[in-house]
Amino acid sequence: MGGSDRKNADEEELFRKYMYIMCDREADKTYRLKSSSGEGIMRNFRIAGGIELVYSEFESYYPMAKEEVKSTDYIEIMYMADGHAEFELENRRVVCADKFDICIFNSRIGVKNCTFGKEGMRSVSIVLLPDAVKKELNAFFETKDFTGKSLFKHVLESDTAITFPANELLKNIFTELMGLPEKYGDYHRKLLVLRAVISLLDVKDGKNADYHYFSGDAANRVHAARKMLGENLAGDISIADLSEAVGINRTTLQRVFKQMYGITIFEYRTRARMQEARNLLLEDTQSVTDIAGICGYSNASKFTAAYKKCFGFTPSEWRKINR
Repeated sequence: MGGSDRKNADEEELFRKYMYIMCDREADKTYRLKSSSGEGIMRNFRIAGGIELVYSEFESYYPMAKEEVKSTDYIEIMYMADGHAEFELENRRVVCADKFDICIFNSRIGVKNCTFGKEGMRSVSIVLLPDAVKKELNAFFETKDFTGKSLFKHVLESDTAITFPANELLKNIFTELMGLPEKYGDYHRKLLVLRAVISLLDVKDGKNADYHYFSGDAANRVHAARKMLGENLAGDISIADLSEAVGINRTTLQRVFKQMYGITIFEYRTRARMQEARNLLLEDTQSVTDIAGICGYSNASKFTAAYKKCFGFTPSEWRKINR
């Protein structure tokens, strides 16, 4: 029997011993804890080869003894939808997870004991085998970008569980996983799980996830900032004034602007000015100096240098060629 077959057999034996199976379908199984260890329910879905999704609700619980298959690398990504839990690891480290936290365990360090708050806990976990996930992601997205050397490398090498507050993207993903539509629910579930996995590929340590996410509100504010720039080409509004006007801090404004439009605020303003200058030069009704002023340049020489850098011709040369 292969390693994965033995692991599946061990898990089935574990559930038979401690859980009562309430529902068994081809794609999912529901178990109820029935031992003196505690009370709760678990629902398990097979997402793809090497990826499973587990919904858990427990009022009280002590880890059930089982023989771990140490030769198999796997990780568990747990999202705490509600409640509080403290996990004592085999190496005596303790990690805590509160509502809206992400807690990631690896196969190197097992959980020795677990304590819940008085209200228990409600969580969603993605359990995966990195090598299998690599194949699934490459096949799904028709790429070879996902490699075994980098996939969750830092997580697998960690000597503790990695915990951090979920950002808005992950909150949205796991909240959607808690309540899926009946029609095509399995497909929604798979897409959301793969999205969560991709969002967590850059986890580096126990404090932070090295990725950025911006909300719809931030996007709307940045859109307003871009409109202000386009409507005020002659002015020289600063980033500080722009961020105050749209109600978002300057660091977020600059970061989200670059993510949304692919260029910095300064680059966008320069290109917008050059586009406006080119349109005005085509009309042949105003001087180069006047056009420079309309486009925010008090110095015609600086305008000419900027225009040539952008288009390869001076404004006068470009106007002459396009008459």
